[in-house]
Amino acid sequence: MRRLSIAVSVLPLLLLAACTGGGSPPPAASSSAPAAAAPAAQPVAAGDEALAPLFGSWGLDPAACTQTLKISKTRFEGAENGCDITGYTDNGDGSYTAALSCGSTQEQIKMRPVFAPTGEGVELTYLNRDNAETLVLRCADPDAAN
Repeated sequence: MRRLSIAVSVLPLLLLAACTGGGSPPPAASSSAPAAAAPAAQPVAAGDEALAPLFGSWGLDPAACTQTLKISKTRFEGAENGCDITGYTDNGDGSYTAALSCGSTQEQIKMRPVFAPTGEGVELTYLNRDNAETLVLRCADPDAAN
C-alpha cells in the first residue's frame, strides 16, 4: 500500500512534467571468463510491430484513468504537455528508448512493456531525470463499452 501511495504522488508530477527537462551498477563478476557483450542498441524501423504494446492510454489506476498518459508512434502526451517522438531505439533487452523533442529540450524515456496482475503496463524510466521510474497500466477503452 505504501508503494502505491508513493506511486500515486509521483506519477502526477511525472505526467505534468512529461516534457521538461538510480542506483549504482551491480559489481562486476569476479571470473576470468570474458563478460558477454550486451546487445547493441539499434534504431527501430518506423513500421516495427514490436512497438505496438507501448501505444495507448495509460494511468496508475486502469479502472479510473483520471491522469492519463498517451503514447503513440509519434507523440508522448502527459496531463499538460506533449512531445514529438523522433525515433525509437531497440535496447536489445525487450525495452525501447524513445527520443522526444519537447520544444527546445530533448528527452529520452526507456519503455518496457510488462504484464502486471491487473493487466498490461509500461515501465517508464526517465533517463534525463536521474532514471526516475514509474509503472503505468493500460486504461480501459471507453469506446469498447458502446
